[in-house]
Amino acid sequence: MKIFFRTFVLVMTAALLFSCSSNKEAKEENPMTAEEMMAIGDQQFDQGMYKKALETYQSLLINFPTSDLHIDAKLKIAAAYGQLEDYENQMQTLLQLLNENIIPERVPEIYTQIGKFYENFARYNPGTVTSDTTDYLKAIEYYKKAVEYENSKDNLSKAKAMYRRALVEAKIGRLNDAVAHYNFVVQNFPNSPYAVLAQVKLKDPSDTSELATDESSLEKYRETILGGVPEQTQPAMEQAPQPQQEVKTPTTQKEAQDVLFESSKQDTTGNK
Repeated sequence: MKIFFRTFVLVMTAALLFSCSSNKEAKEENPMTAEEMMAIGDQQFDQGMYKKALETYQSLLINFPTSDLHIDAKLKIAAAYGQLEDYENQMQTLLQLLNENIIPERVPEIYTQIGKFYENFARYNPGTVTSDTTDYLKAIEYYKKAVEYENSKDNLSKAKAMYRRALVEAKIGRLNDAVAHYNFVVQNFPNSPYAVLAQVKLKDPSDTSELATDESSLEKYRETILGGVPEQTQPAMEQAPQPQQEVKTPTTQKEAQDVLFESSKQDTTGNK
């Protein structure tokens, strides 16, 4: 009995030590915080390392399942799938986010990414105008949903959605609609980077090229908008008109002589 008891104690002690060692190794394998992992994933994404970024975001969700960065990570996962042209997984991730609807504030951002999904799909669809137009119309529908979603004040996503809607409308030849919606961005979201892009597009609404939103590019676009016109200086104040001196008409011979005398006196002084 004693031998059995000792064996049991040894086995339990070994199991406990192994468990502690495994936990320690797990912590050593993932010493980063969720915020640090998110920052690394974002850096990888910005550098075009989409596969590595995808793995980093997925690892974040596994290691920090209750993190506040849950939606951010999933949105970036969807975006990474899009860049890798894995559109099936991209749409599946976005629809999952919509169904969860954890934070309504982020819904316009989700709708906007779904709109971009359909834009991409239109580009990769083989050739007929009808199929391309169908995907573009679907993109417009989701951009519209993003702007009109009432339970969110995410104006940056709404500005982006309206800007992209105008861009899609230009792509399918609806230039009047595009102009109206570029103006909508400028008037309703004047402080967003998309207001700058919209002003550039208003110079040539038929231009459907993509514009960047980094600060360096935005500064160049602002210069384009100004067109190199120097800053206006404050106009000089107009001088008040001087009251005219009353000219007295001479009525007597003496007054006439006095006027002639004064006139000849001024001429003499001026000639000096």
